[in-house]
Amino acid sequence: MSAEARRALVTLVIDGREVTVPQGATVYQAARSTGIDIPIFCYHDRMPPLGACRMCLVEVQKMPKLQTACTLEASEGMVVSTTSPAVRAAQESILELLLINHPLDCPICDKGGECPLQDQTFRYGPGRSRFVEAKRDYAKPISLGPLLALDRERCILCWRCVRFGEIIAGDDALKGFVRGFTSEIGTPLGLPVESKFIGNTIAICPVGALTSRIYRFRARPWDNEPVASTCAHCGVGCSVWLDVRGGEILRARAREEPEVNDVWLCDLGFFGHGYVAAGDRLTTPLVRREGRLYEASWDEALGLVAERLRSARERGPGRVAFLGGRRLSNEDASAAGRFFRDVVGTPHLDHRVDAPPDGASLGVSWGLRSSLDELGRGDVFVLVGCDITEEYPVLWLRIKAAIDRGASLVIVHAGRLEIRRHARCELLDRHDRLAPLVSALAAAVSGAVGAGSGAAARDDLVGEGATGDDLAAAARVIASGERVHVLLGRLALDGPAGRDLLRSADGLTRRVNGTLHIARGRGNDFGAQRFGLLPGEGGMDAPGILRGAAAGALDLLYVAGSDPATAVTDGAAWESARGGVGFLVVHEAFLSATAQAADVVLPVLVLPEKDGTITNLEGRTLTLRAAVKGPGQARADREIFDLLTARMGVAHGHGTVARIEPVAEPTAARGGASPPLILVIADRLFTQGSMTGRCRGLTDLAGTAHCLVHPADAARTGVTDLGLVELATEHASVIVQARVSDATLPGQVLVHRGYDGVPVHALVRWSPAPVGVEIWPIAPPGAPPGGGTP
Repeated sequence: MSAEARRALVTLVIDGREVTVPQGATVYQAARSTGIDIPIFCYHDRMPPLGACRMCLVEVQKMPKLQTACTLEASEGMVVSTTSPAVRAAQESILELLLINHPLDCPICDKGGECPLQDQTFRYGPGRSRFVEAKRDYAKPISLGPLLALDRERCILCWRCVRFGEIIAGDDALKGFVRGFTSEIGTPLGLPVESKFIGNTIAICPVGALTSRIYRFRARPWDNEPVASTCAHCGVGCSVWLDVRGGEILRARAREEPEVNDVWLCDLGFFGHGYVAAGDRLTTPLVRREGRLYEASWDEALGLVAERLRSARERGPGRVAFLGGRRLSNEDASAAGRFFRDVVGTPHLDHRVDAPPDGASLGVSWGLRSSLDELGRGDVFVLVGCDITEEYPVLWLRIKAAIDRGASLVIVHAGRLEIRRHARCELLDRHDRLAPLVSALAAAVSGAVGAGSGAAARDDLVGEGATGDDLAAAARVIASGERVHVLLGRLALDGPAGRDLLRSADGLTRRVNGTLHIARGRGNDFGAQRFGLLPGEGGMDAPGILRGAAAGALDLLYVAGSDPATAVTDGAAWESARGGVGFLVVHEAFLSATAQAADVVLPVLVLPEKDGTITNLEGRTLTLRAAVKGPGQARADREIFDLLTARMGVAHGHGTVARIEPVAEPTAARGGASPPLILVIADRLFTQGSMTGRCRGLTDLAGTAHCLVHPADAARTGVTDLGLVELATEHASVIVQARVSDATLPGQVLVHRGYDGVPVHALVRWSPAPVGVEIWPIAPPGAPPGGGTP
């Protein structure tokens, strides 16, 4: 061992054991590394030590007072005792003080059985209290939001929940108020908690103070059977424990996976499982007769589908097309690809159902170009049209950790993101002007790299939403990075001139030798991409399939793992496709809008009901485990394809995994004059779609469909905050609630997709030009919301 390596280690003695640890480690970490237990409450190894609870006191030779092990750095030759009489007395005193007012309601407390306070009281407590006064009593529980309840009398003021919001999530969701004896935890201004990560505060609370309003009083930990699986909502692929009791998933918990989600989940991962047990799951096949869907046997349904597939195949190759993949496992996607290519003989397959024909999404491979761990070690992050907390929230936690270590964040967006206070630079412009803004930034970065950090951006390169100084500052930050990561989101790729923007972002990234990531896709889009659900030679992509169906070029359209009726960004394109295709087959768990229009609906298992794998946005293969059984006669998608293969008289094949290559460099999209107000349709983490709309608590977080209008535009059009407005394009109109906010920019109206009751996709048609929208106030605040009318 070199002298330098020896200097990086220190050796100390803990309870008579010699321990060697890296320099900088704390006494607590040194003790834990050798299996010595030191009790803690406030300490969490993903946050800096605080030393607030004093439970980890130890005795150190030659130090006059007891020390907190979580804050004391281990040093060479240190002699530590964790079990001396003085330490034992201190531990008993701390626990005695904590229990003065703590209710002894363990038999009904949700934390019972997995409560550190309960465990440590048994192990380190005095066994009898000298305090006999009546305990404090508070109203309980206090609702802090749709998901979170606070039992104030149980709180031991460890500050874990507060520090999580300050340090890990950066959202300051919970705060401590007042001081001393009257200190309490609450939300700023007493409003419902605003966080996408509040489930983590429940998980790390060492007592039953913070509890889930969804899981509260439903089970004890020893009643549950934990199943190790993977969350498949957003594409990060977080590792989870699914706690099952009586054949139902009662809660989800983060399962530690340092290279993916570490020990965290977003609230969609924590609470987005309620749809599995929804009462309106499809349980039997449905077949259309005389214009209506009727229940049928599997034999009848599969026979009809196989007959129609054979008939279409006989009319010539390519009369069948397949759409879907986001909700399929890797095994399902592979089976679908083999079935339609090898058995049906069609090259028309695609999973990119929500991609427009003129955007850049169809020209690149989706996903990260590095591992999540490597991305987390970056020193400059550039978000271009990527609302990271709405699209990949746990990925934001990695970026936030990097920012805390000194990394820089640059935001290029068409609105103000909730994480903007963590950014070094923010460049904002209207959605239809993002492409020239990125071009100007790329030129400024080239100048900064070529001329040194003092280079300034010329005013003739600047878009309307930023000054030359803004661009120069952002360019200097980007040029100074050694590990630059640029993340392009859906809004950038599918916006006006998205191909120009992609080319400019690629040039910017190459100039600083960085990495360009396509932050596009959710669920198992990445597995569908990897396992061949993309057009074959001569095949049509998703927009082409819809156009072909509308033109009568398809006899049969097969949909699995998607809901095109709500996902396709041009509502009329789907309606025309459905009207033009002779036969529609749909795999579904619910009677979705697509299923309602189908000729045959086959009930399928959802991912928590299947064994298999999925692929996350970095290309990592992750394991799924069936936590519960599916309802009724529902079957796995791959089983259905196997049954159809047998019915069509073809032996099972063994197809190879398709290699996905990027398309040639994109060409510039056509431009056009910008209308006074343009429509921007964005993604949101919490929505009211067919799955999340059936998850208790998440529907409250999603709220009602609404649009964001800038105060200047609201004043000009007479729109009032929380009033109802009609949004109208040349194609359709919808009625939504308006929220006046500077989170959007002047000249644009932002609405979110994912609210099935408000079909915002009906407002637009596929076009590279900005979509003009008119807005009219139709009701004051407090009026009941209306529906949409295409």
